[in-house]
Amino acid sequence: MKKRTVKKKKIIRTNRGAFLSVAVIVLILVGVLSYRCVSLYQKNQEYVAQKAELEAELTKEQERSEELKEYESYVGTDDYIIRMAREKLGLVFKDETVFRSEDSEE
Repeated sequence: MKKRTVKKKKIIRTNRGAFLSVAVIVLILVGVLSYRCVSLYQKNQEYVAQKAELEAELTKEQERSEELKEYESYVGTDDYIIRMAREKLGLVFKDETVFRSEDSEE
């Protein structure tokens, strides 16, 4: 009987060492995984912020695109051509009378 109890104690000691080794390995894995999880969460938060920034920029650029389309359609009108001829070239219609002040340097 004593022989059996001695063998059981040796087996328990051996198992205890193996159990301790496995427990240490599991704790190390849990630590590493926890660290990676936190770093991935932080990176995800950065990406969410970047996505919001890019979406705001996209909206702004779409609005600008609409403004440019409106301006492009305005540039093709006769009103624009007449206005530019008057402002840049100083042209007037044949039946118009031009009044200039003496202070004007034009």
